[in-house]
Amino acid sequence: MFRRLLLLTLLLTLTGCAYLQRMRQEAIATKETSQTAGAKLLRAPADWGDLARDVAYRLSQRASQLSLGDRLVYVAEPAQPTPFALALRQYLQSNLSEQGVAVAQRRSETSLVLEADVQSVKLASGLQIVVTTALGNGARYLFRGTEAYAVNQADVKLYDASLLPPPPPPPAPPSVTKQMTVTGSL
Repeated sequence: MFRRLLLLTLLLTLTGCAYLQRMRQEAIATKETSQTAGAKLLRAPADWGDLARDVAYRLSQRASQLSLGDRLVYVAEPAQPTPFALALRQYLQSNLSEQGVAVAQRRSETSLVLEADVQSVKLASGLQIVVTTALGNGARYLFRGTEAYAVNQADVKLYDASLLPPPPPPPAPPSVTKQMTVTGSL
């Protein structure tokens, strides 16, 4: 009888703890959702691939309408090399290839250029980023899309270029030295 009572008490305690943990997680999610003011929430880096997949799909649909022929698409290096921007470029290259778009390894005169511009916007509720992807031929845009995303505050350093460490200083120039041989005795 005592063992059953002890087991029941333990079971109720564990159930209560699990319930409280779930309620805490829901409250955090609700708070994050209210802070994003309608913007999608990026959870680094799990959602980055989804973002790139969506862009690659829309771009491949547009490319099929334009009949690009054999034109290659070069995904440009990011202007601000944040961890997010660098990973987004890799995701875009992979996802465009998966969608059947011919992706160039290097930029050429004839390749179309896909740029992914990431801007961070500091708000009272936290950081949001604006991601603009644009495919152009040098004269005009063939595809362009802009989306806003909220960012988990713990992940801000992955998105905001102002939080990146400064680049290392250039190496010091080699010092000029001259060797002389001294002979004789004192």
